[in-house]
Amino acid sequence: MNKALAAILLSVSALPAFAGESQVLNQAGFTLPAVEVPAPQAPKANQWMTLRKITVNTAQPDMNDTLIGLVQPGQDIDKVVAELNANGFKASALQDNQGGYMVFVDVKGLDAADYAIGLARYYYISEVKVGQRVHNQLFGLNNKSTYAVKQGTIKGGMNHSPVDVKFDKLAWTFTGGMNHSPVDVKINHDEKTITGGANLSPVDLKFDWSKEEVTVYGGANHSPVKYTVNWKKGLLEGHASHSPVKLEFNMGEGYIDQTIVNVTGYAGHAPVGLIYNKVNGHIGGYMNHSPVDVNLVNCDLYDFLQYFFLFMKNSAQ
Repeated sequence: MNKALAAILLSVSALPAFAGESQVLNQAGFTLPAVEVPAPQAPKANQWMTLRKITVNTAQPDMNDTLIGLVQPGQDIDKVVAELNANGFKASALQDNQGGYMVFVDVKGLDAADYAIGLARYYYISEVKVGQRVHNQLFGLNNKSTYAVKQGTIKGGMNHSPVDVKFDKLAWTFTGGMNHSPVDVKINHDEKTITGGANLSPVDLKFDWSKEEVTVYGGANHSPVKYTVNWKKGLLEGHASHSPVKLEFNMGEGYIDQTIVNVTGYAGHAPVGLIYNKVNGHIGGYMNHSPVDVNLVNCDLYDFLQYFFLFMKNSAQ
């Protein structure tokens, strides 16, 4: 993003509606910049978010003519089934022993793999169980798409700098450039380390991970780093780049109509106001006193927040 465009965006007087409502900003004593959030691009599927929902039906691995979609709690199952059938699925509902719901989708004689992807795109479907043959079609060793969907990219502009970063989920590396600096970072899940270089600084971090939260700690951006992202609470809190960090968000998992996630708070001694579009993977808004306009492909907001230190500026820059 060039400086002229950044200057125009920063001079706009309209504020995002969500930004003015952030108690985190008010408590921290920050004032909001006059930044207009870039409009998301035309919708396109974020394939990584979709494919990661698809798993093998281990109870009946030979059941290739039926898809089982697990429905998020709290949904109106009648509306779910009606919408799926209206959109071309042959769906019926079944209640499990715990009172939860699932949908059975008949795909006999159809392209089951294609229908599995279509079913997984619905936000109220938390998991799609498929037969082993269908799973092999999507993720088999000889399927080129297996490699493709594990190659994430983050491209656009933020921090008054171009962003062009590749996130390889096979080698578990971040490579490319952002913040006017090369990025070369390696994630070792066995040793729970994140090492390399980014933001003109060595990266030497460790992490503790669970389904509920992840904590990242050590050194990066020429600064001590320690922050925890709690997915259930919708909170990232700690410190990095010689500054406190606190972000609030609501992923809205299980809600049919919630395709937008607002992230508000502060980091790098500046307010943060981001809008993430689940459908097309676009993040717009502002942080580090700069507009944000980046597109995430085959990765998502979970990755962005977990590795948030990468997207903060080195305080010496």
